[in-house]
Amino acid sequence: MSLDISQSLVLIVDDTPANIKLLVATLEEDYRIGIAKDGVKALQFVEENKPDLILLDIMMPEMDGFEVCSRLKANPKTKDIPIMLISALLDVYEKTKGFKLGAVDYITKPFEILEVQARVRTHLEHKLYHDKLERLVENRTLSLQNAMQELDKANSMIKAGYREAIFMLTLASEFKDEDTGNHIKRVSLYTKELADVIGMNAEFIDTIYHASPMHDIGKVAIPDNIIMKPAELDVEEWEKMKTHTVAGAKILEGSNSPYLQMAMDIARSHHERWDGTGYPNGLKGEEIPLAARIMNLADQYDALRSKRPYKSALDHETVIKILTEGDGRTMPEHFDPVVLGSFRKCLDKFRAIIEEYK
Repeated sequence: MSLDISQSLVLIVDDTPANIKLLVATLEEDYRIGIAKDGVKALQFVEENKPDLILLDIMMPEMDGFEVCSRLKANPKTKDIPIMLISALLDVYEKTKGFKLGAVDYITKPFEILEVQARVRTHLEHKLYHDKLERLVENRTLSLQNAMQELDKANSMIKAGYREAIFMLTLASEFKDEDTGNHIKRVSLYTKELADVIGMNAEFIDTIYHASPMHDIGKVAIPDNIIMKPAELDVEEWEKMKTHTVAGAKILEGSNSPYLQMAMDIARSHHERWDGTGYPNGLKGEEIPLAARIMNLADQYDALRSKRPYKSALDHETVIKILTEGDGRTMPEHFDPVVLGSFRKCLDKFRAIIEEYK
């Protein structure tokens, strides 16, 4: 990293004309020079010009060098300007005090010209290197922020594309069941509420909201005479119906989309039960993906509340009693206890959802 310090501005602060004259003669051939004859004028000069280095005499009337140094270091706009203190004193206390205030160096009178030139050059090179590095970091940071913004835009477009794909896939299932449209709206909202009450993060809640509508996408592989049968299914038909879980997972597998990955888990496992008595794989407890455990309860609630050709719709209170106490066919042990407990906390929300999307 090459450095050109010839345009650096050095401020000399001293109330003694002879000292100023000597320092100017020592440095003026190599740098731009500024002069202030007291502390107040020094602060004014810095405010207007911001030098690259300050040579600051300690012993001055009204405002000494320590006070000037303290004020400059307390100001965020000037705290990074290197300050070299000047004094005829050789007292260790004076040096220590200056360094504690933030000075970078200390030179004594009478001046050794070559020493002053060498130290000034060293501190200016360090300052310019620091400034250049800081600009580089700022530029890299800005580039990174711009790249992140572009990535966010790309991710938003990708998410929009996945959501459109989800919508199109979901439409496929509606062709076979006129009630499916309202059903998938309801389960989206049920699963979102449950995930929120459980304490899942915003990303999970968003994903399950968009993934849950595809839970029954595998029904496109089930014959119409089974899907549309206006009566309960016989054993053979029921076994065929249960394959919609595997078919749905097969349709959704292989995607990098978090929506479709979760939808695959839900499609395959939303009929699994916490106690291991579900299908298609008889998974038990936490072997079942959380999204599928949430979907299981949401789907059961909606199924019990919905009218079918072979059954009447049950009221809200009756369904709550079945899910939380059991009726022999549906039992509390079928559900993840955490999900069931969360369901108890949002009963009014479930009632409101089904009322809005009857």
